Amino acid sequence: MQFLFSSFANVRISRLCMRIGVYAGLCIAMSGCGDFLAKKSTEIESKAVIRDIARVRENPHIYNAPPEMYRSAPQRLALGDGVRMFYFTKHHPAKDIADELKKLGFKVSQNSSTNQVVIHAADEDECDIIEEYLLRTDVPPIQVHIDCIILERFGDVTKDWETTILIENLFGEQITLGEGKYPGAAFPGAALREARRSEFGLDFGFWKNEGIPGHQVRVIVDILESRGYLKILMNPTLETVNGKAATVQIRDRAPIEKVVTNKNQTYSVVDYQWVTDTVTVTPFVYADGSVGLKTSIVMGSQSKPEGVVQKPIITERSIDVAENRIEPGMSLIIGGMRKSENRSVVRGVPFFKDLPLIGVLFSSKDFEENANETVFILTPSISSGGVHYTEMAEMIREKYRTPDQDTLLDDLVADPLAGDVYTQYVEQKGDQARADTVRFQREAQRADFEAQEARLRAERIMLEMQAMRVRGEQAVAQTKADQARAQAAAKEAQAQQALISQTQEDIEKAQAEAAAARAEAQAAQDELDVARQKTQAIEQEAQTIKAQQDALEAELQNLRQIEEPQDTPPASVEQ
Repeated sequence: MQFLFSSFANVRISRLCMRIGVYAGLCIAMSGCGDFLAKKSTEIESKAVIRDIARVRENPHIYNAPPEMYRSAPQRLALGDGVRMFYFTKHHPAKDIADELKKLGFKVSQNSSTNQVVIHAADEDECDIIEEYLLRTDVPPIQVHIDCIILERFGDVTKDWETTILIENLFGEQITLGEGKYPGAAFPGAALREARRSEFGLDFGFWKNEGIPGHQVRVIVDILESRGYLKILMNPTLETVNGKAATVQIRDRAPIEKVVTNKNQTYSVVDYQWVTDTVTVTPFVYADGSVGLKTSIVMGSQSKPEGVVQKPIITERSIDVAENRIEPGMSLIIGGMRKSENRSVVRGVPFFKDLPLIGVLFSSKDFEENANETVFILTPSISSGGVHYTEMAEMIREKYRTPDQDTLLDDLVADPLAGDVYTQYVEQKGDQARADTVRFQREAQRADFEAQEARLRAERIMLEMQAMRVRGEQAVAQTKADQARAQAAAKEAQAQQALISQTQEDIEKAQAEAAAARAEAQAAQDELDVARQKTQAIEQEAQTIKAQQDALEAELQNLRQIEEPQDTPPASVEQ
């Protein structure tokens, strides 16, 4: 009975302990341990911000065209003192165009903010001459792509040995060999030019009776060999227009350790110096296809190891070339500097240092060999004008993309309802819709321009036909006027003849006929003037239509240049 009661009590105690453990576990999970299963709002928000900032989005405004007035033909305004022509430069800055026109004697004002020049001309004919001049000078400049390869190689090999010798009571007398130079080397090697040399190397030899005054014998040879190399490769690329300099510069603040002695105390300080790599190139493209390059290159290095301890030093390599010529598709080595140095110094006791086998105990050697080579290679080419924005954005995404990894569990824990996935889907659809809208607008605009171009071309043909008809009428009127003047001259001659040989009646009749002929000639001249005015009006209208057609052709050319390489640009990619 007692056994049953104790068993029942143990069961109740076990159940009570189990309940307490379950309740305690639930309380702990609800209070603190839940952080292991569900992320806090701060972490979720920070991750969302990082994802949003790391996303590379394409700019929807890259296809916006400049205002229409910038693409229109030059406008003219007649004033009391002449004609003003307003011209928006197409390929060169307004200052350059204005300077060229001033050299020709024209009065020119400029507005750099709108890239516009205002030319003061005497009349319309002078404006026509200026417009023809601008048509031949304001042309697209050639853009040059320059690929630079700069290679520097350096190698250094150092071998040396130092000998320390100490013999007390030499030959049984109170004579010491090497005293005063201990503990330093009796025959130092590279330690003479590098103080830290004594901290390196492998010692071999013997030291007998160490610490016993008057009986010490020490013969030690310290041998050290060091090797070092440096390779530097720079491959900058430059883009610039013909005749304009392009510069790329890289600068580092390199720490240089200096040893300073002040009041018999030696300590080290760190001094920072600039180490600069600069490439400046000015290209000149000639009519035969060759490219001239004015080049200035400065290459600095702080990492070149030299000497026994391979201590870094600062070096600088530079080259300046006034100009050279490179054929298309060729590379030019504009500078190749090679330098080799050998240094060998033997120190020792005369006669003894030349003895076989034991001569090493009475001598030291310091040997160093290094070589340096620097090569500058330039390859110019005519640039294609840049990379399309879509391709550039995809290249940036690829460079910035992190390695693929399985984040399914992390995403499920952080966002169990897949809100981020839906947000990304909506953003991708929005980006794609915006890109499609821009493409459709561009296609509609291009179709409208093509229709306007066709209409203007038809109007221009009709005006040319009308001008040909008017010129024919003008030629007929000119012929009639010439005939009328000839008849009037004949009648005048008859009148003069009548004054001499005929009666008064004949004279009056001849005068009347001459007056009628003069009236007919005047009428023919008036008709000719009217025909000339019609011809001038038609020619002016044809010039206006031609200017509009040129503006439309320029707009179509711009649209073709900015056209996307593919129909649907890729949507933004989450990093």
